[in-house]
Amino acid sequence: MAQKKRIDYIDYLKGLTILWVVWYHTSHPEFVDYPPTMPMFFFLSGIFFKPYPLLEFIKKKINTLLIPFAFFYVVYYIYLILQWSIHNPLSSFDFSCFWGIFRLYKSTESFPVNPPLWFICALINQQFLIYFLVKANLKRVAIGISALLISLFGVFYFYDVKAPFMISRCMPYFIFYSMGYLTGRHILSLIDVEHGIKTSRQLGLCGLTVFILCWFIKSAYNLNHFLGALVSYAEIFAFILLMIYLLKYSYKLPFLRFLHFYGVNSYIVLGMHEIILTIYLICYTNLFGQPGVSGGIIILILTTSTLWPVIQILNKLCPQLIGKNELWK
Repeated sequence: MAQKKRIDYIDYLKGLTILWVVWYHTSHPEFVDYPPTMPMFFFLSGIFFKPYPLLEFIKKKINTLLIPFAFFYVVYYIYLILQWSIHNPLSSFDFSCFWGIFRLYKSTESFPVNPPLWFICALINQQFLIYFLVKANLKRVAIGISALLISLFGVFYFYDVKAPFMISRCMPYFIFYSMGYLTGRHILSLIDVEHGIKTSRQLGLCGLTVFILCWFIKSAYNLNHFLGALVSYAEIFAFILLMIYLLKYSYKLPFLRFLHFYGVNSYIVLGMHEIILTIYLICYTNLFGQPGVSGGIIILILTTSTLWPVIQILNKLCPQLIGKNELWK
């Protein structure tokens, strides 16, 4: 499979984003709950979307998304069986949870098997949705407006509706993936100083200014649901813009180098971190009781450290199962 041309600082930002997700899944301080993490992941993924001919597009999505999803799903299912069998008779295990992927879900409900895989499920939904918008020959502005309307519909009318394959949970984020596709490359060209260092700085300053302004508006005024959603979208986009700018000019710092590794292997982190984190959480709880913030940081460090060799092993032994090489040629 032809390798995508990688942009180093985007991989660093992906690494930061995906490790933030890992931190979110253990004990953490309140600021970790700030919402741009998931939208930023989708925006960065949208930058590299390409509307190939339909059969080629389906083949690529099967190789890069569906097969890794199935692999990490099965691995986690086996882990659940093993974990249950340690203290319980195997006959009492609910083997039917495997089919939980086909249930209907709403809002923040998660798969009973490997809950973080909803991220990959969201990417599948979003990529097929934007593919059909692009292939409908809509102009870019029309795609952007359609994406905003679809996302707002998801926020106000569909979020609490039970639907298959996490569609209810994914729809509000569609605007971020779409804007990554529609504007991401242009933003990168501006930040990459193709239009001069002054333009790059102005773009970063614009992100900071809009982010602060939106935060102030949300804090100072009691906005209705619709205006609140629009301001939140603007705030998150500004934050994403600011983070892209900051990583562009800081990613070469030596202490940030580890982010590149996790960014390049973000799908593996998504698929495997819950197993490792849960094992450390059980061990920590048995030894010290429920972890606080400091315990959460310890579990985060242990989880990410363990992920390092796990990622290397999976990349070497089964690249076709984790989206690195084509299984369906």
